[in-house]
Amino acid sequence: MFNAKFLTKIVIVKNEYIYLGLNLKTIIMSDVLDDNESTGKRPVFLTVVCILSFVGIGLAIIGYITAISLLGMAESAMSEVSTAVEEAGGSSKQASTGLIWAYILIGFATALISLFGVVKMWKLQKAGFMMYTGAAIVGLIMGIVYSGVSASIMGIAFTGAFIAMYAANLKHMK
Repeated sequence: MFNAKFLTKIVIVKNEYIYLGLNLKTIIMSDVLDDNESTGKRPVFLTVVCILSFVGIGLAIIGYITAISLLGMAESAMSEVSTAVEEAGGSSKQASTGLIWAYILIGFATALISLFGVVKMWKLQKAGFMMYTGAAIVGLIMGIVYSGVSASIMGIAFTGAFIAMYAANLKHMK
């Protein structure tokens, strides 16, 4: 903490304490921030961003597990409908089930990797940022391939914002 015994002259000007032209509040605040870094205390901003990521990734994992369990049933229903349409003389175009499975499995894997990355950043480890960023970029590319750029605009914005917020906290990580 700030040690006051080194002060030789304090002048009060407009409710601010000025010492040798420096704002004393700034000196104390920077000293407190240095103490936080040396003790390894997680900043509040990083805590908030991590909690938001835990919620988002948790919902994504639940969604992917649900999709995996329901896709098997949906495949059999789609094949029955497709057969009925073709027997009636129509044509049915379906999305490739292979592409759907790839999207779900890659999405599930990137969600798990992102979760591990956020856990590492929660523990103030820089390696978590690299894991999270890599998984987020793979997820973006996958979304663009599957849905197109125009459908992925919000995903690009949110992913970019979270990567930027985590990058702003890199100085607190080891």
